Amino acid sequence: MRRPLFLLLPLVLAAWAILCPSGASAAAGMPPPPACSPSAETCERISWIEQILWSRDIEAIPHLRAMAAGDAHERVRERSVGALATLGDYEASKVFLDRLAADPSPAVRRAAAEGIGMLRIPGPLLRLTDALQKDSHPDVRAECARALGRMGKLAAAPFLSVALLRDPSPSVRALSAEALARLRTPEAAEPLREGVRDEDPLVRLYAIRGLADTDPSSSAPLFRQVWETTNDPELRVEAFRGLLLSQESVKWRETGLADADERVRFLALQEWLSRLSRRKSGPLTLDPDTLRRIEAFLSDPVRGIRELAKSFLEKQGYRVRPSGFFYILQR
Repeated sequence: MRRPLFLLLPLVLAAWAILCPSGASAAAGMPPPPACSPSAETCERISWIEQILWSRDIEAIPHLRAMAAGDAHERVRERSVGALATLGDYEASKVFLDRLAADPSPAVRRAAAEGIGMLRIPGPLLRLTDALQKDSHPDVRAECARALGRMGKLAAAPFLSVALLRDPSPSVRALSAEALARLRTPEAAEPLREGVRDEDPLVRLYAIRGLADTDPSSSAPLFRQVWETTNDPELRVEAFRGLLLSQESVKWRETGLADADERVRFLALQEWLSRLSRRKSGPLTLDPDTLRRIEAFLSDPVRGIRELAKSFLEKQGYRVRPSGFFYILQR
C-alpha cells in the first residue's frame, strides 16, 4: 500500500538533515553553516542556496563566493553567482569577472554577465566588450549586451553597433539594439536603422523601438514605411508609437484613433488626452465636439480604452456611470 506523500515528508526532511546539515539548519532559520560536504548531492547545495535567497541572509555571502568560484557542479556555480547578485554583493566583482572570463560553463558565464549588469559594477567595460565579441555562446554574448546597456557607458556604443550589425545570433543582435537605445547616443541611430531591415522579426522590433525612444523625428520616414508595408502587428504598433513621437504626431493621432488594432487606438487616445491635459492645469471645459468624441470611446469594445476615457472625463469633473459592459456620460 502506498503511503500518502504528506506522510513521507518528515522522512524526507530527516534524511536531508543527515545528508546536509547546512540545508536543514538554514530551513530552520539558523545561521548558515559552511557549504555541504563534497560528497553531498548537487541538489542539496542548490536547496541551501535557495534557502539563503529566501531569508536574504547576507552572512552566507562568503560561502556563496567560495561555491561560485570553486564548486565542481556548474548549476551550483550558476546559482551561487545569481545569489550574490540578488543579495547585492558589490564586493564580489572579482568573482563575477573571473567567472565571465574563465568559467567553462556558458550558463555560469551568462549569470556572471547578468550580475555585473544588475549591480553596475564599475570598471569591467573591457571584460564585457571582449566577451560580447569573442564568447562562443550566444546566451553569454546577449547577456553582455544587456549588461552594457544597463551600465550606461557611452564607450560601449561602437561594440554594441558591431554586434547589432554582425553577430550571427538574433538574440544578441536584438539585445544589442535594446542596449544602444538605453545609451541614447546620437551615433546609435544609424545602426538601429540598419537593424530595422534585419531578417529576424525580434531584431526589427527592438531596433524600431529603440529609434522611437532615441531619434523619432529623423526616423519618421522609416516609421511610415514600416507602418505601410509590414504584416507584423507588433512591428506596426512600434512604428506607430514612433510616428506619434515625431513632428507629425497630430496627423498620426487622428489615423490611430480610427484604427482597427486596439493597441494603436489606445496609444492614439492616450496621446490625445495627454495633450489636452497639458493645455491647462486643473479641469478643462471641453467643447461639444471634443466631448462627443471622447464620449464615443466609453463604448469602445476594449475595456482599457473605455477606462482611459472614463478616467479622463472624471478628472475634468464629468460624471460617468456604468451601463452594462460600457459607460455613459451622466448629463
